[in-house]
Amino acid sequence: MKRIITVFALLVFSLTGLGAVTLTFWHSMSDYQKPIIDKLVADFNRSHDGIEVKAIFQGSYDETVTKLKAALLAGKGPDIAQVNIEHIQIFSKDGSLQDLTDLISNDPTLSAEDFVESFWQTIIRDGKPYALPFNISALMLFYNKDHFEAAGLDPNKPPKNWEELEEYARKLTIRKSSDSRPSQYGLLWGVDTMFYQFEPLVWQNGGEIFNEDMTECIINSAEGIEALETWRRWFAEGLSPADLTIDEGIQSFTMGRISMGPMTSGGIRYALENIPWDLGVAPLPEGKHKATTLGGGSLSIMSGLSEEKVKAAWTFIKWMVSEKNTLFWYEGTGYMPVLKSAMDSLEIQLIWQRFPQLKAPIESVVFARPRPVHTNIIEIRNILYNAVEQVRKGVSEPKPAFDEAVIKVNELLK
Repeated sequence: MKRIITVFALLVFSLTGLGAVTLTFWHSMSDYQKPIIDKLVADFNRSHDGIEVKAIFQGSYDETVTKLKAALLAGKGPDIAQVNIEHIQIFSKDGSLQDLTDLISNDPTLSAEDFVESFWQTIIRDGKPYALPFNISALMLFYNKDHFEAAGLDPNKPPKNWEELEEYARKLTIRKSSDSRPSQYGLLWGVDTMFYQFEPLVWQNGGEIFNEDMTECIINSAEGIEALETWRRWFAEGLSPADLTIDEGIQSFTMGRISMGPMTSGGIRYALENIPWDLGVAPLPEGKHKATTLGGGSLSIMSGLSEEKVKAAWTFIKWMVSEKNTLFWYEGTGYMPVLKSAMDSLEIQLIWQRFPQLKAPIESVVFARPRPVHTNIIEIRNILYNAVEQVRKGVSEPKPAFDEAVIKVNELLK
């Protein structure tokens, strides 16, 4: 009788999942991205006996950093975290993230060579991998094909350089009179606090934001100042709205009041599902050089976990970036597939047939650059953002704005 009771108890134990390793997974994917994350996690839980992952949304990337710092100090952090590639350095430096070197070298099913090289470099700190690339995006030019047709522009030939960008923006800007506010702006090139949209302008103009070893800010070079002067002219000429926040500008673009602008490839599917007009997506127009920015986040395992949890967490993050799942994530969002095999697959060709707008980010990979990283990157970005905002609002001129910002940033780089 005892044996029957014991067997029955073990059966109940297994069926109720009480023996499963439970992992908490913090992420920053909201709105249309969250249901896709939730589906991936649910699929993982169904297909992996003994592991249960609980996905918890924690706000924006910067908000997640704040919460993660506080949780780690209290000893209540997650087991797995989606960390913005800019923020990996913050947590790798203080030992909060698991070095994945041994997990990768001891796993015959995955290697660094499987990943797109530039994506892999986004998670390397001091020569070690602290995450697996997951949601990598590129800054792209989104444009309204209907507006192009109405203005006599070929909707299949977006601007290729800054000169064409300005020429097209003038044709696309509609005013009742020369001194009236446009009812339609040709361009939206706002900059948010992450400084995401301004970085490629400096690179395209032949400048750099920091020196190679990230010990000095050099954005106040002649090339950097010229990029800021060019950007300011787009507002001064009335091609881009000067009084809208970046979120308000994107909303106006969605509503058909703005014709084109730089936006993340991670928003392509959202745009396709929420705009009532024909969307075009193209590489950013080039300046003196081709360049765009790689952004997004990756999946990290927190340090200090039990061997059992580390094994389960590794199983999960590896599964999330598998060829099948990285393509599913790409098709559902616009974040690029991270594996070379996915890039070369038949399935990606079929995805492009269904959603041709998703092809342009892949074409940009060859000239896309990872974002600068530093333990003080959030504060640094805020300083640079405030500098360009002062210029946009007419409070400061480009050179003194950048000169002042460089002094402040260099203090944080010491």
